[in-house]
Amino acid sequence: MDEKPNGNGTHRAWPDIDQAPLLEELVADLVHKLNNPLAAILGYAELVLPKIEDPEIKKEIEVIRTEAERASHIVRNLVASTKKRTLRKERVDLNRLVEEVLRAKADELRLKNIQVKMALGRPLPSTQVDPQQIKQVLINLINNAEEAISTFHGFGEIHVKTLLCDGRIEITFADDGPGIKAEDIPKIFSLFFTSKGKGMGMGLPISHAIILQHGGRMWGESEWGNGAAFHITLPITEENEEKGSSGRVGNLRGFTGLVIDDESPVLAFVSQYLVLAGAEIDTATNTEKALKILEEKKIDFIVCDMKMPGIDGEGFYRIVGEKMPFLQPRIIFSTGDVMGRSTKAFLSSIKNPWIGKPFDLEHLKETILDVLNSVNK
Repeated sequence: MDEKPNGNGTHRAWPDIDQAPLLEELVADLVHKLNNPLAAILGYAELVLPKIEDPEIKKEIEVIRTEAERASHIVRNLVASTKKRTLRKERVDLNRLVEEVLRAKADELRLKNIQVKMALGRPLPSTQVDPQQIKQVLINLINNAEEAISTFHGFGEIHVKTLLCDGRIEITFADDGPGIKAEDIPKIFSLFFTSKGKGMGMGLPISHAIILQHGGRMWGESEWGNGAAFHITLPITEENEEKGSSGRVGNLRGFTGLVIDDESPVLAFVSQYLVLAGAEIDTATNTEKALKILEEKKIDFIVCDMKMPGIDGEGFYRIVGEKMPFLQPRIIFSTGDVMGRSTKAFLSSIKNPWIGKPFDLEHLKETILDVLNSVNK
């Protein structure tokens, strides 16, 4: 900070541009601290729901999960608005991605008397996108439509359509809510603009930025009193080489994994889920114990937290590279520190996959399967 005297000899400190990184680090630390407990709440809610038979208790746990997901969504929006994330593209069937998002929202929409009408173009060519970022866009759009309908007349319809148009894939979300006022339409993609009286006004601008980063387009259409429609187009990008599907590992049965995390609740629900998925799991709350396990047992995959006391995830990666280099490609990193400079620099410098906390357990399993298929080619 620059310190400048005023007329009576006292000094005032004026912030300058060089102080911006400090703010970024403070936000990064906040996000890291929030993501760990959110990961535990969501993970345990996901594990306990299938075990509950009482419909009232099940409904209450659903509320816990929904609210935790909402908090997680706010954190992700904060991250996305602060810094543009590197795309991690995969070959994806966009129809399947749309169906996943709608399936996750089905019960909530049913309770609110909202019907979803799907018209998915088939077959659509698969394309290369970052599935987590595109899923975030779809969640933003379905949430906006749900809120518009609920506040307008308490029931209604959301129409979701996909099609192939001029060599691009188009996705449309349309609702029969109140629509958007003419004077507000030019502002809807502006950061922090909201006409709802609540929320942070980040969903649409972040979604727009994600689609642009994918080489696509996004726009909205509305007539006040007659609902709103949002359209996305994405280019069809092919892989350089089609990967053969023969011999691909499809489940975790028979594999042995190691989960490393100093957050006991996260360690517990992740290991419990992977055991239910068929894997044999060892756990460690620090990298020293993890290294000892690796010396004593054959491990097929490793899920390692980045931020830990003592030797952190980066240090663990370096040691494994020196002592057991054949295991390095089998490491998957998990982190709540999705904004930290050193964490991002390290993860960008390696080829290993990573997942941000809180994460979807099914996504974790798919990431592990991708690693197993990659190292077992």
